[in-house]
Amino acid sequence: MPRIIAALMCILACPALAGAGAWCMPKGALYSKTSLNRYYTHDSFDDNGDLHTNPAGSYFYDYNLTWYGEYGLLDNLSLFGTLPWKRLKSHYRYLDKFTNRYKIDTTYNGFGDVEAGIKYGLVREPLVVSVQALTKLAWLYDSNEDVLPGNNQNDYELKLLLGKSLWPFPGYCGLELGYRWRFGAPADEYRYLLEFGFNPTPKIYTRFKLDGIKSARNASNRAAAASGSSGSYVTNPSLGLEYDLGKLECTLGYQFTRAWSFEFTYTAYPYGKNIAAGNQLSAAFIYYYSR
Repeated sequence: MPRIIAALMCILACPALAGAGAWCMPKGALYSKTSLNRYYTHDSFDDNGDLHTNPAGSYFYDYNLTWYGEYGLLDNLSLFGTLPWKRLKSHYRYLDKFTNRYKIDTTYNGFGDVEAGIKYGLVREPLVVSVQALTKLAWLYDSNEDVLPGNNQNDYELKLLLGKSLWPFPGYCGLELGYRWRFGAPADEYRYLLEFGFNPTPKIYTRFKLDGIKSARNASNRAAAASGSSGSYVTNPSLGLEYDLGKLECTLGYQFTRAWSFEFTYTAYPYGKNIAAGNQLSAAFIYYYSR
């Protein structure tokens, strides 16, 4: 029994699980992840979910350096936050009625939306069950940017998180269900996430996530939807008023020491409606400290 407990604690300490949804950080523990990300799109999903190349060859890049941190205030209470620095490039092309081709090149360099939240653990066995509250804040950029890094509004979200260790198999799985209130033009969103991670070797870990958004379809009921900053959805097609989107994230990581790890992630966008369809490459360094 002591060997089983010790082995299970090693699995729980690894970065594959330390950043997993339902588990809270132990008291005094810190999980810090700094990632360099490249998102690119020249395609969009239409209202039927069909994929189309953007007209006249328009495309969009989002390069960002993002820090995510989670800290264990208590054994069952964690604080977390995200801070991104973005470099956006939008190349928008269109044809006028005389078939003349025009293009608009716009860029943005600066902070994106800040996220801050709190996670409270309710149950540890036989399932890990937690609740999470999050707020997204548009405090660090102006509404008149040529390319908006976000919707320029504050959002609020509640989630139920479930997790299960698969011991003696060295892995875990998770499920998240939530709702995001959006207080500007865009529709509210149902949020869901499926996650599976495991360690094929003591040093190597993998993680797979299906991260989904289902629109509540209430944007048309808001006055801002008719008169808001609709131009932002032209120069930044990764934003939207009322859309569905699924992201499939595949991660391979290597743990150098108990504290330091590196991981590489590829994210595909396999389905959606009324939103850009892109792909993303990410490389990240992770620091994990626990007393």
